[in-house]
Amino acid sequence: MTQIQRRFLSVNGRQVHYRVAGSGPALVLIHQSPQNSRMWAAMMQRYADRYTVIAPDTPGFGYSDALPGNPMTIADFGAATLQFIDALGLQRFAVFGMHTGGLIATWLAWAEPARVAALVVDGYAAFTPEESALYGDAYLPPFVAQWDGSHLRWLWSRMREQKYYFPWYDGRAEAAMAIAPQTTDSSRETVMDVLDVGDTYRAGYAAAFRHNDHFWVQQLQMPSWLVYRHGDPLLAHMPRLHDLPANVTVVEEPDGIPAMHDSMDGWLAQVLANEPAFVEAATSVAASANWQRRIIATAAGDMAVWERAGQGALRLCLHAPGTRPLSPQQIDAGDSAWLLPDLPGHGASCESDSPLDAATLVAALRDAIPADKALPLVIEAHGAAAGYVPALVDALGTRVAEVVLHSPWLLNAEEQALLLQNLPTTVIDRAGGYLCDAWQWERERHLLWPWLPPSAAARRRVDAPAPALVHANVVELLRLGARLHGLLRAVTTPDLSARLRALPVPLRVVTDTESDYQGRAAALSA
Repeated sequence: MTQIQRRFLSVNGRQVHYRVAGSGPALVLIHQSPQNSRMWAAMMQRYADRYTVIAPDTPGFGYSDALPGNPMTIADFGAATLQFIDALGLQRFAVFGMHTGGLIATWLAWAEPARVAALVVDGYAAFTPEESALYGDAYLPPFVAQWDGSHLRWLWSRMREQKYYFPWYDGRAEAAMAIAPQTTDSSRETVMDVLDVGDTYRAGYAAAFRHNDHFWVQQLQMPSWLVYRHGDPLLAHMPRLHDLPANVTVVEEPDGIPAMHDSMDGWLAQVLANEPAFVEAATSVAASANWQRRIIATAAGDMAVWERAGQGALRLCLHAPGTRPLSPQQIDAGDSAWLLPDLPGHGASCESDSPLDAATLVAALRDAIPADKALPLVIEAHGAAAGYVPALVDALGTRVAEVVLHSPWLLNAEEQALLLQNLPTTVIDRAGGYLCDAWQWERERHLLWPWLPPSAAARRRVDAPAPALVHANVVELLRLGARLHGLLRAVTTPDLSARLRALPVPLRVVTDTESDYQGRAAALSA
């Protein structure tokens, strides 16, 4: 099996995540809304033996930074994709896109006819002005976290409904689709695609719905295939394409995606036969005072990190397991160098099947730390991430100059057992109830100590957590699924306080009275 590599590329100060595999002429894949480049895994494997297959996350989707400004157009998405292609050094390429991605691909082919060797679109969306007006707001209600988690129940039902009607909100028989409904697993996948991006999900859809001037297609100059599959609601758009040049072929495919790929094999081989292989220019990652995003191969698979060059010390800052990774906006950077990893299983480091036991995570963190020992290392750990600190200090030895703990979780054996016993369910049910269970647990852990039986004694006198914060952490809980139990078991061992006291380096604890259960953190500091 061909290895698919994940990378980040800085494009005009924006971090773009992409996948690349194989060798040969370049084939760029552009995903539909609200998905990301992960959807192309099977297709990349299929074509990597013949082509250099490159699949970016479009702006605001997957792990790519969004473009500033709203609303955006297909031309905006296309221009941003072209900037990525230029930054990558691609001079000639074929491009394949699906739905929203198909419109972006068509813009690229229209805007850069001398560089695009071939175009394939799976479902060209030929919306009319009337449909643009009809679908816009109704199809794309805002997706905003509610204090009671009701937005999650809506999302689950919404993603299932799109397999029954198009548009999804139109329950008339005339709008019914005769295609297979969502399974519980496919419902989870489509829900996670939206949870990855939140309210940004509307940007890609809205750009496609607003696009109803289709002169680009009539001006295409390269060999082009516009494919319409049976079962795709866009099949109804096929008769709308007319007055096309001879190099543009409209294809009706009754037998689905595998048959489309079978047909593409021969067609691409013919039209790309004389195209040069893409040779990626050698690049070096220079230390920079600006924040950079990077993917690092570690013992736990790919780990995404934010890093910044500096002086004085390198500060390794660990977010609490089961919570949203830290971002540069949350850091008072000063003059120090920084390393902010998305812990394995979280954020952009979630695409790994490696075990998430403490030893594996410590090994992964050690792999992520630059080998340059010129700067002393300060380890900062938030919440339950304190459980990684003793093993990290052992592994890194004298390079560690200081440890800073932010409100560490320090439990006894009984408390640990109750915490693990009451974690949210990971059983994905047909009605999506597991989403609400994760929400309830995450919200209430801010209101009650989660390692005590629910009671007045367990109540914390704090402000209610912001729905946006609860939502961000719930997304991480859902990414982890059943792995959450083992993760928290590994970092809340009853001997943690003693191990932290025995550290051979200076230890500083940052907390407040309401975040310090029974004053244990303050006692640790003393």
